[in-house]
Amino acid sequence: MSFVEHLIIGGGISGCVMALHLEKRGSDFKLIEAQASLGGRIQSTDQGLDLGPTWYWPHQHSVKALLEELNVQSFNQYTQGDYVYQAGPNSPITQGRDQQAMLSHRVVGGMGAVITALENTFPTNKVLLNAPVSHITKQDDVWQVKLIHGGELSCNQLWLAMPPRKIAQLFSSINNETSDKCVLSEALISHLQAQQTWMSAQAKFVAEYKTPFWRDAGLSGQGFSRVGPMVEINDASGQNPESTCALFGFIGVPAVNRQSIDKQQIINACVTQLGKLFGEAALSPINTHYIDWANNEFISTTADINEPSQHAHFDEARFKAELNRLNLGLIGSEFSQTEPGYIAGAIEHVNEQAACL
Repeated sequence: MSFVEHLIIGGGISGCVMALHLEKRGSDFKLIEAQASLGGRIQSTDQGLDLGPTWYWPHQHSVKALLEELNVQSFNQYTQGDYVYQAGPNSPITQGRDQQAMLSHRVVGGMGAVITALENTFPTNKVLLNAPVSHITKQDDVWQVKLIHGGELSCNQLWLAMPPRKIAQLFSSINNETSDKCVLSEALISHLQAQQTWMSAQAKFVAEYKTPFWRDAGLSGQGFSRVGPMVEINDASGQNPESTCALFGFIGVPAVNRQSIDKQQIINACVTQLGKLFGEAALSPINTHYIDWANNEFISTTADINEPSQHAHFDEARFKAELNRLNLGLIGSEFSQTEPGYIAGAIEHVNEQAACL
């Protein structure tokens, strides 16, 4: 069994930022991730198109500070021109202009560039990919972690950068197997089960084009629809004219309904919708991307899929003593006390946890 002082489970933005802190401190740590790459819900194409989180906002100073530290550039979301609106299947497409549109920022190269930059701050031998966890126990103040595909690790301090309900599932099964020696209290497990992972049941569509033709027509690329399948659309193009040109949209079809619809059928419907909203040129994308996060077994749960989308509200103060006693840190974005579910919330929460080391 391999021993490290700190073990981080979950290689999304939270786990990677904690790894950055531990590396800067010279701490002994290991970061393990269930999937084949780091990033979690952050995923970008080779062209820098985001399939997961896309924006951060001016008030989110923790994101700006991290980008500066990593030397990652950002740019303003394109909003110049009119938005388009589709009220009903037989309604004409209307245009309007949002005079008070909130300024938002995007990352050059996509949010995936942040993960790549973070990954470059710590040695590759401190990262273990394709390593889903099957079992966690604690003996004599030492955490013991078993992996599904074999192998065991142990540590003094355990950091869980996982969705709350995934943590609850893991420890519920462990408590059931060893009811005489439960690891987490039933109150904590119950509270974790009530915390939804923001946007975990969301699906997203991106269409690439040779040119941003909508801009030439005086449109911002933003669209809203009460028809679907996309309910909100935005310009996904890069920061300069040489960058990839694209539109992206959030799918409004509920996750439970998407399960019975063929992926290509959804893609075709999205392209057709873009044609109705932005004109004939939108019917001929040079490439499309579609991702349904509800299908990711490491992120979404049945409860997430069946509930209306909402932010987590984890009561950190209520369980602080228990977590401290266990040398257990819950550092996923949903555990943020300020902006749960957002990248900024993840960074701020990890920064606070690391400051207490």
